Amino acid sequence: MKPLYQSIRASFSKDIYMPVCPVVAAPTVVWEVKCADDLSALTCPTPPQNVILRVSPDLTVEGKPLYDALALCSRTVPILYIDDEATVAPLTEFCDLNHVGDAILCTAFEKKELLAKAYDLMPMLRGMLDCRGGSPEIEKLPSVCVSNGATSVILDPEVATAAAVHSLQQRFIHTVTYGHFGKAAARGVNGIITADLAGAYAFLTSFPEGTNFRRRALIAHKGFQNNGKYSENTITSVVAAAEHHFEGAEIDVKLTVDNVPVVMHNTNTKGLFDCEVAVTEESTYEFLSSLRRIEHPNETIDTFADLMHKMKEYPDTPVLIEIKPSAKYHKVELLTALTDEILRDGLSQENCICIMGGTLDPGLRYVHKRIPDLPLGWCESGSGVPTTKEESEDLLYRVARLSEGCAASYNCEDVHCSRIFNEYAKFRMLHVFVWSRSWTLSPSKWEENGPSNDKTYLSGFDAWTTDHGEYFLGYPIALEPTENAPECILHFRDGHTETALCEELRVGDDKYYLYKIELHFGDSYYICSEPKGE
Repeated sequence: MKPLYQSIRASFSKDIYMPVCPVVAAPTVVWEVKCADDLSALTCPTPPQNVILRVSPDLTVEGKPLYDALALCSRTVPILYIDDEATVAPLTEFCDLNHVGDAILCTAFEKKELLAKAYDLMPMLRGMLDCRGGSPEIEKLPSVCVSNGATSVILDPEVATAAAVHSLQQRFIHTVTYGHFGKAAARGVNGIITADLAGAYAFLTSFPEGTNFRRRALIAHKGFQNNGKYSENTITSVVAAAEHHFEGAEIDVKLTVDNVPVVMHNTNTKGLFDCEVAVTEESTYEFLSSLRRIEHPNETIDTFADLMHKMKEYPDTPVLIEIKPSAKYHKVELLTALTDEILRDGLSQENCICIMGGTLDPGLRYVHKRIPDLPLGWCESGSGVPTTKEESEDLLYRVARLSEGCAASYNCEDVHCSRIFNEYAKFRMLHVFVWSRSWTLSPSKWEENGPSNDKTYLSGFDAWTTDHGEYFLGYPIALEPTENAPECILHFRDGHTETALCEELRVGDDKYYLYKIELHFGDSYYICSEPKGE
């Protein structure tokens, strides 16, 4: 029997069913095979976008050969569900012989160690934990997932509230649930298990262009600089991000010559500090701490430890730590070890994420081995927006190879992201978050790149890392119908509410309410309420 695919790259080439959907980052439609006849859904006119296949040790799915089941997955991304440790070895051999690289491994939460073992042997595949019937506290789930190789979870509907879903997505974990399709979609989940495939697609095509169910995270790049009010990469700017209710604050960490981790982006002090130009990693901490910032003379350089100790007061604002030694100094191992020590000293915020650029050696896999429960992001700049299915598949394949062996998200520059790429990424449960090129230090960049910023903002990624967070803080994040609907309550990041008249939309037996938000350069989008039944 010939291999299923000619190469691992070929396994990423799928004609996934995508109706013309006006919903941005619509949840994927997931089918769960429970009997042999269920496999026929994979060849129907509206096939699922993900399918759950329970794989037995004899490599069958409900009595049918796994080979035959996967051969039907030309329009869907399979989720290979493992119940028995005896399945791992033959499945590993099967995936190797058949060049299967585009699939998701899944086990029950209580068998999470089984997923870790399978993922270690099949590191190209994504991981998922099935938490139906019980799971740990939501705030602990990301660390449990990542340490076992998972980037997504299946939750019971009563657990998958809008707040819980957003909390998991905030730390790069995708959520899948089941039940009332409209209610689940309006809570912002990434995928919905349903038995009504055609009905699910009909639901998603009922909304106006630009509808958003999912709340994206707003991350302050180098802390919240607030149009120059605060200096980048300081305790002050990171605390400001927390106090302004960002979903995260990104910082950069380097080592001084005497091996003190400091919060600093640049290779030298030029433009930031009032001194002769000095190379950051060739200077002592004592020298750097004596310097004062040009625009903020009360600020110096902060240690990573001091910043993380302060952020323990703000556990709801994750710190995105970019490990950023200059390649010239080759201190990834030491900086990773010191980062681990600081995060585990009992004084630091534990709600953290690590991101790392692709030019450093050793790479992301090393960081994962050293700090296995820390959510990770693969950071990459570049140009060439993927605008076709083939270009998107090429990029997905490359990201899968570069992050092989660790449950990592993809952190890309805004010029390397598009709606079509995000569509193809979501079927793989790949978390995509972008960083904007409109830097605070170059205010003209905001105007220059403004229209493309709008387009990127509407492309469906999961989080937005920006220097210009002040322009996005005023957008409402949720919509709640009142008894006097279409009058609704708008909820904002800082906790305040306002009332507004919203558009009413009837879908089946439910009513939804939509509020239109105008972006800065002419584009707009809608946020959507949970359904209100008659």
